[in-house]
Amino acid sequence: MRAFVFLLILWIPARASWWPMQKSPKAIVTARIKHAADMREMNLAQSVAGLAAQSLNEGTSNEGVWISTTNPNYKVFYQSLVKRLKAKELGEMDVWALVDRYKAKGIIKGYILYDFSRGDNSINLATIYAGLYKGILIDVTQEGMALNTGLKMLYDASKDTLNATQFKSLQSKLNPHLLVLANPAFSNNRDYAIAHKSMVYYGVDSLFESIASWVKPLSPVIGWNKGDEFKHIAPCSRWGLINTASDWCMNLSLLSIPSTEKQQKVRTIDPEKINWKEEKNYHAFVMSDGDNMQWTFGGFLNSKDYWANPYNKEIPMSFTTCILNLSMAARDVYDQLVKTQPAGTTVVEYGGGYYYPDLFGAARPDPEKLLRQYAAMINIEMKRTGTKVFGFICKDVASPKAQTAYRIFAEEIEDLTGMIAVQYSPYNGGHGQTFWFQNKKGMSIPVVAAKYQLWVNLDKEGSGGPAAVAGWINEHPSLDWTIVHAWSAFDHQRGVTPVKWAKDKINEGTKIVSVEELLWRIRMKHNAANTQKEI
Repeated sequence: MRAFVFLLILWIPARASWWPMQKSPKAIVTARIKHAADMREMNLAQSVAGLAAQSLNEGTSNEGVWISTTNPNYKVFYQSLVKRLKAKELGEMDVWALVDRYKAKGIIKGYILYDFSRGDNSINLATIYAGLYKGILIDVTQEGMALNTGLKMLYDASKDTLNATQFKSLQSKLNPHLLVLANPAFSNNRDYAIAHKSMVYYGVDSLFESIASWVKPLSPVIGWNKGDEFKHIAPCSRWGLINTASDWCMNLSLLSIPSTEKQQKVRTIDPEKINWKEEKNYHAFVMSDGDNMQWTFGGFLNSKDYWANPYNKEIPMSFTTCILNLSMAARDVYDQLVKTQPAGTTVVEYGGGYYYPDLFGAARPDPEKLLRQYAAMINIEMKRTGTKVFGFICKDVASPKAQTAYRIFAEEIEDLTGMIAVQYSPYNGGHGQTFWFQNKKGMSIPVVAAKYQLWVNLDKEGSGGPAAVAGWINEHPSLDWTIVHAWSAFDHQRGVTPVKWAKDKINEGTKIVSVEELLWRIRMKHNAANTQKEI
């Protein structure tokens, strides 16, 4: 390995943000992609965009690179980004033309060689060195092109392995406040890793455990890991890290630029306008999987199954979201979500990221202190976004450690209407239990577990299709809610439409309300005097 002088950068979070700070460009050039399915071309483009973003952070350039994509949502985000940054658009250039451009500017120092056909962490090792050595990612089949442009090889990862020894030697040079999980078969988020000199890995093994223990607590984990969901979320939870389910996100290196403009808040209900004289049973339906950032970026906002479903006009649906992460790391996506929020819907912040609060920080010296610190950070963003309902995904919603987490969040999050909790899994493992905790003003705050789950072909208690769930609600009327499995299709329909079918079968004695209204009604029933004082 040749000697190299590394530039040290201070990673200072913006506001209470747990995301790295990305500096903004004065101009943006678009990388034109010839073959989006060619991961070698995409890896090259990602590395060019990442080095451009890194040079912005280091103050050596004023240009950013946007990678073109056919997804129409990204066109909306791009236009919003350009407008809020007041950035000059430099048009489109193919990737190799950008290589020439940034080689001439000194942003690209050479190339890091890798072999895509290996399909292992050697590409992630190459990505790490791309960020450290300022080199573009070049597959062995592209090396001739790289040499023809006058570039020199800075590191050969094509025959190397990312192992514990490599990781140990790299630790002092990497950003300890970020981890990128990248499937070797895909290119996404390599730009972000390079921009912020992140550790990059894929797999759930002893090395992953070592990496998770090294990353500073309350840091984001970008991407998604391999295999069983619980097995790779649990280690991050134990080490106090925040998963973001962002493996298919594009252009985070630019979209994560924070905004100086005041943001619009999500719409919430005014409890004074609730018809408290009405005497019915009340039930809410809450969409699952909103913590999934890549879904929000890619297809959620204009989907007729979810956010853009026409039945949202007559069903006060509630949607779990990653609204806090969007606020900090994807302002243009956040703005579009707020702008298009269907009337009557409730936005639930789903955890502030994906982790299990009953496992959070368990491998650190003082997990309760860490969880309280995180809850305080969440409080700042909850108030900034106007979000009033907070959701948990727990290993066990009724466990003592989960109860500790509820208490801490009730104490730290101001302006909180209430909290909901699902279990992994089944999501309705709490069977409608309600737990009570006092906030700092002495108000009683409920944490309500899901009673039923609208889930196709799952043989679990309280789990079924629209007719079954409606039947249970009719048989056992109470103040409860149902979690709607976002990916379950009933007669080729998923999302909000199956909720409409369930609603049509529910007796008139039960009214469907948003989960925010449900929580207010639960509070009123529990302690009317206390709740009226709050209202």
